Amino acid sequence: MKKIQSKFTKSFKNILLLRSFPVRIYVVAGLFFVVINLLTVRFYRFQVANYDYWKNKALAQQFYSLNLGPERGEILARDKDGNLHHLAVNKHIYNLAVSPKDIEIDPEQAADFLAGQLNLPYEEVLKKLQKKDDPYELIAKNISEETIAAIQERGFKGLIIEDEKSRYYPLGDFASHIIGFVGFDDKNEIAGRYGLELGFNEKLSGSGPSAEEISQTIQKGSFLGLNNIYIKNGDDLVLTIEPIIQKETERLLKEEVEKWSAKSGNAIVVDPKTGEIIALANYPSFDPNYYPQEKDLSVFLNSAVSLRYEPGSVFKPFTLAAGLSSGKITPETTYFDGGEIKIDGRIIRNAGNSAPNKYVSMALFLQRSYNLGAVFIQTAIGNTFFRDFIINRLGFEGKTGIDLPQEINSSFSNFYPPEGRSINFATASFGQGVAVTPIKFIQEFAAFANNGLMMKPFVVKEIKKDNGKIIVTEPTPIRQTISPGVIAQAIPLLESVISGEHGSGKLAQIKGYRIAGKTGTGEIPREDGRGYSDQVNHSFAGFGPVSEPRFVILTRIEDPKGVRYAEATAVPLFRKIMKFVLDYYAIPPDAPEELN
Repeated sequence: MKKIQSKFTKSFKNILLLRSFPVRIYVVAGLFFVVINLLTVRFYRFQVANYDYWKNKALAQQFYSLNLGPERGEILARDKDGNLHHLAVNKHIYNLAVSPKDIEIDPEQAADFLAGQLNLPYEEVLKKLQKKDDPYELIAKNISEETIAAIQERGFKGLIIEDEKSRYYPLGDFASHIIGFVGFDDKNEIAGRYGLELGFNEKLSGSGPSAEEISQTIQKGSFLGLNNIYIKNGDDLVLTIEPIIQKETERLLKEEVEKWSAKSGNAIVVDPKTGEIIALANYPSFDPNYYPQEKDLSVFLNSAVSLRYEPGSVFKPFTLAAGLSSGKITPETTYFDGGEIKIDGRIIRNAGNSAPNKYVSMALFLQRSYNLGAVFIQTAIGNTFFRDFIINRLGFEGKTGIDLPQEINSSFSNFYPPEGRSINFATASFGQGVAVTPIKFIQEFAAFANNGLMMKPFVVKEIKKDNGKIIVTEPTPIRQTISPGVIAQAIPLLESVISGEHGSGKLAQIKGYRIAGKTGTGEIPREDGRGYSDQVNHSFAGFGPVSEPRFVILTRIEDPKGVRYAEATAVPLFRKIMKFVLDYYAIPPDAPEELN
């Protein structure tokens, strides 16, 4: 019995001490079984139960480690000395994430450091760092390069720094309506929203793999497919805008709009020989770096190309050109102005109810901007000729074709049945009942400064391709809208508006220079479409030097308070801009000495 007990005790000890080979086999097999089951459960949680969660975490890390997208082209402008100014550039912003399971230092110490650098709540950061089994936790987005550099300098294992591309506009609200801005499209990729960023989005974007293509490649577990993806960086745009003139034009426009508590304003400077836009300013403007902060989305719209207004008397030079072209009017023609006339049962009067009650010359008609003078010319040439000249010869209903997006047509619907009555043609002769965009108006008016030849306006001077090739935009003539002979007759009359004793544009005079132009005060229609409000648009269009026109400028002030006529607002604004431009380019004076 004792032998049996001793044998059993010895066997039991061998089992406990794993000295028996079969026992060791069973124990190892059991442990292996347990480990396999634990791993199976864990893998199930990772790959099945929480598949989407961990897949997105992994993709986030892998995607940000790749920099396969094309660089968006930049937008630049060149000043008169050839120096390039950057208007829209690419900027890198950084996101910071961590892999808590890889952090080797004390989480509390790491949280204290990161919270201090990023100005985040300590508890919030610590909570993320304490997720020991988590390979990815986002800590902060949109971190400056300086802060990232400081974090990297201290650094510790487990940090994940993600580099993202963004768009940056170094000059803030400078030329914002021309440049526009970018946002994210439905594929979460950068795309233009307004301005050139929108109009040239395809050229600026370049070509390469989309985020979706990269994501699909990563999910397949191989990067070999990326070898076949061609990447082409976006084209750079160099504008016709002269940065110094643009900046000063914006400053002067803002000053004038705010001085008169006006609603808005435009100022455009164009080279009549080429159609190059030297400056295009709208106010109010916006900073494209902070466009999400704008509450009034209408501020993004480029009113110079996307909004119409009734120009008023600034339209009269075209009525004069129609009369001169018909042969029924000459610069020496006179008419009797009694202050009012009745057409289709409606009374038309001169502005301010002025009634000279005498014969008026074409020069005085323009200088004093008599409405009845325009009606006289339009009546003399007839509705059909007038409509044909404005619509077909000048092409006022068509778009300019400028290389800015969202341009709209001007409106001359009153010229057609059932609205095409004599009263509509009469009011159109002095710029009421018709509506034009500022860019269309200056394109048409610039023909007076280019011997009657109308040019296509443009703002993109050069397109620089990724391969180094440069495409230069050549000036594009549209057509001869007014004959050189008519231009020769019209210019002295337009010049008299500034230099004449009774000229409404006398405040546009610049010592040493001959300037031609025309004022305009157009009534603003009521929002309900019933007649006109007591609000007005002030405009002035002019060019100089008359002997060799270099610049055409249009100024418009919408709804100025406390002043009725453009002589007090748009005209002085024109003079300030024109004088600055003439001085900046050192244009020689052309006025006779006795007029200096």
